[in-house]
Amino acid sequence: MSEALNRLLGRSSRPDPARADQAAEIADLVRVTLDLAPQAAVTVQQLACAEPGCPPIETKIAVLGDGSGRRWTIHAPMSEVDEQAVREILTTQPEGENSPR
Repeated sequence: MSEALNRLLGRSSRPDPARADQAAEIADLVRVTLDLAPQAAVTVQQLACAEPGCPPIETKIAVLGDGSGRRWTIHAPMSEVDEQAVREILTTQPEGENSPR
């Protein structure tokens, strides 16, 4: 994939150890906050957002394998996501943003 396309999609062709560490910290916080079973998978990704009115970079959190499959979006780059933001979104929407309202 070309470097220009990678930048547009918010990707890098080079590994970013700091982002990987941040993703692991967020995943650990999700596990503790939601009291997840050991078999539940938690993914944390930083993605580009092309939707109108959306910040250019957002952080997506997903929990799979806990019987439900839930996801959340924090409209900020992973480097700006702190413990308070994660706890707030998980406690105000424990069922995730993809649940029926």
